[in-house]
Amino acid sequence: MANQEQLQQLTQIYSLVTQCYNQPLTGLAVNLPQCQLMSYVAAEHLSVAQVAQRLGFSATRTSNLVVDLCKRGYLKQRVAPNDRRRRYLGLTKLGEEKLALIEQQLPEILDQTLTELRVNLANLHREKSVDPRGLTDFLFVHEVVAPDDGSSCLPASR
Repeated sequence: MANQEQLQQLTQIYSLVTQCYNQPLTGLAVNLPQCQLMSYVAAEHLSVAQVAQRLGFSATRTSNLVVDLCKRGYLKQRVAPNDRRRRYLGLTKLGEEKLALIEQQLPEILDQTLTELRVNLANLHREKSVDPRGLTDFLFVHEVVAPDDGSSCLPASR
């Protein structure tokens, strides 16, 4: 069985990464999952289920993201004519403008977010004897790049 201290350390690292992933991005007021969702929908009209599959999220979590983005005026939904249970997503004009802003500002914001994550992991290492070298090595060797095809807002390795 795993050492309790190791499990606690892993939990702390997971919490830091999750917080960075789910918090609204500075200056954009959307988080990374919302950014990804908007990028996917901009590339092609997808159903909520298709977006959930691409994000790797449950239908419920994806539906909550969709509802929030619709309320904010970034997404629109339309019912499929051949299957009234299926909803397809598209960006509104406001959503297109927001996505253009995201694409412009995201590389710098991700760089800042990854820097903050590295600092927080280093602080955990000092305070709790956490050894996050594997994760920090990953963060240091992966560059943040803007997506060429609008398909993802996440860092890509080179």
